[in-house]
Amino acid sequence: MMKLELGSFPVNFVRFGSKTQWKAGVLEIDRDGLIIDILKDSRIKSVALELASPGDSVRITTVRDVIEPRIKVEGPGVVYPGICGRDVTTVGRGRTHRLKNVGVVEVAAVPLYTNPGMGGYVDRTLIDMRGNGDLSPAFSRLHNVCVVLDVDETLDVHDQNHAAHLAALYVSDSLGNATRHLVPPEIETFELGEVDPDLPKIAYILCQHSPEHHAGSVRGWGDHLYGLTRLHSPWVIHPNELLDGALSFDNSWGFVNNPLLNEIYFRHGVDLNFVGCVVIRTRWSSQAEKDVTSQQAAKTARMLGAQGTVVVGMVGGNDFMEAIRTAQACELEGLATTFVVLEDDPNEGGSAILEPLPEVKSIVSVGVGRAEQKAAPVGPVERVIGGNELTLDLSTGLGNVAADGTLPFFRSGLAWTSLDSRTSCFDY
Repeated sequence: MMKLELGSFPVNFVRFGSKTQWKAGVLEIDRDGLIIDILKDSRIKSVALELASPGDSVRITTVRDVIEPRIKVEGPGVVYPGICGRDVTTVGRGRTHRLKNVGVVEVAAVPLYTNPGMGGYVDRTLIDMRGNGDLSPAFSRLHNVCVVLDVDETLDVHDQNHAAHLAALYVSDSLGNATRHLVPPEIETFELGEVDPDLPKIAYILCQHSPEHHAGSVRGWGDHLYGLTRLHSPWVIHPNELLDGALSFDNSWGFVNNPLLNEIYFRHGVDLNFVGCVVIRTRWSSQAEKDVTSQQAAKTARMLGAQGTVVVGMVGGNDFMEAIRTAQACELEGLATTFVVLEDDPNEGGSAILEPLPEVKSIVSVGVGRAEQKAAPVGPVERVIGGNELTLDLSTGLGNVAADGTLPFFRSGLAWTSLDSRTSCFDY
C-alpha cells in the first residue's frame, strides 16, 4: 500500500536576503549563494534570479518550465525523479514538503530540438503577471522565482537543455530544502485504502506527448516520466507517483497540482473507487502503432478492474489521434468513459476533435487551444523577464513583436496542460 503525506508551507511574500529560509509565510532567498553554485557548471555563461508576484506589470518570456519547490523528507526517492540524472527510485511514498503558491520559472533561450520547424522555438510561452481574466494561467497567480539563464549555445542542444533544467531544479531543491526540518502548517494524506466494493471502479488515463519524433532522438526534451521521454507502451502509475513529480518538465507545477486528478482522489471511497492511472505516449509514426497503444491502454484499465475511465487528451494534431482512439477503445471494452479534451481550432477547417467519436457519450471540453490563446489583445508591461521579442506564429516561426509592448493576442502556452481554469460549464 502506498501512502504519501504532502506537507504544505504557504508563501505570501518572497524576498532576497542573506539566507534561504521560510518563516510565517515569508520565503527569503539567498540569491548570491544560489548564483555562485549555478555558475560552477561551465555550461552556464550567466544567470540572474528575478522575482515576479501576482499583479506585477511583468511579462515572463522564453519560459521552459514552472517547477513547484519540493523536497522529499521521508521515504524513498527524490521529487521530479529521473530527469537530469536524478534518482529513479519509485516515488509516491513517505513525506514530501512543498512551498505552496511558489513557482521556480526556468527562463532560457534554448530550443528543445535541433529542428525549429518541429516545434523548437525558444519563446514557447509567456506568463503575464497581471493575468488576463478567465484566460489567466495558474502561473500568473504564483510568486515566481525566475532563473534567467544564458547557456553556451555552441553545445549540443541536449547538453544545453540539460544545463538549463539542472540549474532550475537546483534552485527548486534549494528552496524546498528550507522546509526540511520544519513542521508543516498543512498536511494532506494520499492513500488508496480499501473502500466499499460496490462503488464504481474508475481509472485515470493520461495521454502525454513524446518528443522523440520531433527530436529524432530518444533523448528528446519534453515531458519526462521518470526521466524517459521516448515512445513506450502504456505504464500503470499509482496516482501518488504523479503527485510526487514522476511526470515533469514543460509544466512540472501543473503535473503535481492537477485539479482533476486530485478531485478523483478526494472522491475515492465517497462515490467511486479509484483503481489507478495509466500513462500513454502519443505521436507514434503510424496509425497501427497508435491503435495498438490505445487498445493496450484500454485493456490495461480493464485489467486494473476499472468499470469506467477518465481519458485526458491534452494534446493536439498528430498526438490527438492516440487520445481519441483511447477513449474509443475504452468504450468498446465496455468501460464508461469521460473524455476530457482540448479542442482543435475550428478556424483551421477541421473537426474540433479531428474525427467522429460516436462511442463516447461524455466529452468535456477545456477550451479551444489556439483560438483561446489568440483572444483579446493585452497592453504593454513595465518589465520583461526573458527574451525581448516574441514570435507571433509558432507554427511557421514568422513575425515578431516586442515582448514589453501591446500583444495582438494572449498566448498562455503550457498553461492548459494543468487543467487549470476559472471558466465553468454546463450540460446542454
